[in-house]
Amino acid sequence: MRKIMTLVLTGAIAIGLVGAVSVASADEAIQTEEFTLKPTKLSKKKFANVRYVNTIVTKDAPGEQQPLPAGRTVLDYSKAFKFNYNKVPTCKVDSSTLASQPTPAAAKSACGADSAVSEDSGSSAQVRVDLGATATVINVDVVAFNAKNASLYLYSKPNGTAQGIAATVLTGKLKDSQVNGFGKALDVSIPKLGAGAISFFEVTIPKSKYVQARCKPKTIKIQATTYFENGSKTTDDDSVKCKVKK
Repeated sequence: MRKIMTLVLTGAIAIGLVGAVSVASADEAIQTEEFTLKPTKLSKKKFANVRYVNTIVTKDAPGEQQPLPAGRTVLDYSKAFKFNYNKVPTCKVDSSTLASQPTPAAAKSACGADSAVSEDSGSSAQVRVDLGATATVINVDVVAFNAKNASLYLYSKPNGTAQGIAATVLTGKLKDSQVNGFGKALDVSIPKLGAGAISFFEVTIPKSKYVQARCKPKTIKIQATTYFENGSKTTDDDSVKCKVKK
């Protein structure tokens, strides 16, 4: 069970959201990045609160019943996004203390409910474990917390038949993007896994001041790059068209 627990950590955590018709490209045979945004009618100059859902799906490796283990995922955000992490309370405890919390409710109590920036009903993950003849899937509850130093804690707790497995906390760091044409990036390190890998990771940020957007440029884009333990990497992007609010 401890081996399986490490799978949860594999969260290539994408801060995500839900929205409009989108266009994706790149290495979709390996991994897909998708996001939605509401509303999509936005001011060209003034940033406004939005509801954003980000989803990363990683397919099984050839000949395997699970994805390749990943070591890091970087989400690069269009300059149309703004992250107001300095206007939201930060988690009151460190990542180790947060990881010791037995349930999402306990995690919110420890961190402070106001530091939770995700929506429970739209935030979850799945870990696939290749067992040889078959594969098993571990379902995971995910809660994102605003943390100190422009960081994000992703509390990940297995549920259902795997609820006895302890929680894991992944930490993402918001910083300037190193990719031309983008503004900010969320850089998430993924711990080395004992077995299995994340196949699905979705985070929903409800409409709030934590994430804001504007319609400049008119094509709002997010790019996800994942670096795998075997030295390979994959990049995929998705985009949403916005309309300028008069």
